[in-house]
Amino acid sequence: MITNLDNILKEHLVYPESKNLQQRGIADKIEERCNLIIKQNFPDVADPRSRRSIEDITIGDTYVDHKSSDEALEFKMPNLISIDRLINLDKPLVYNFIIYNSENKTIVKNFSLSVYELNWDHLSIQNLGKGQLQIKNMKEFLKNPKSSMSKDAWLQRLKAEAIVFYDRLIKKTQDRKKLWMSL
Repeated sequence: MITNLDNILKEHLVYPESKNLQQRGIADKIEERCNLIIKQNFPDVADPRSRRSIEDITIGDTYVDHKSSDEALEFKMPNLISIDRLINLDKPLVYNFIIYNSENKTIVKNFSLSVYELNWDHLSIQNLGKGQLQIKNMKEFLKNPKSSMSKDAWLQRLKAEAIVFYDRLIKKTQDRKKLWMSL
């Protein structure tokens, strides 16, 4: 399914009309176009379950979340998914990365990876909600996005990173509490 998705989008996805649009508006148009192309080329497609769903579209039994990135921007740290939601996934999750250039008005490339294929060298868990899996630096991630880890090894790394994240959070919270207690 991933290879099919990549090939179909490479063939049909074009940079949208973007006059007077900011970065998020351009990204929204690109992601809407991805959904339209998917609906035209795949059977058994479903829209997201809600506004807060992890998926932008579902193909068969697989959630697909589009992550668009403007290579003309200097630095990006995109959020991916809450680690709480990640450990409770009920279906496979694929990220469809669309790299575009707003200065040249082009789609540079697109590729898809299972969440368990994302390279941990470029991931971190940040303090948002119960912990948010995030790409540390999109430009660096794009140089080597795919992990060679098995799904089980990837999940073990997630567990280890989550424990380190929560230990740091406990320490920060204790330090903040001490500050308030000293007032």
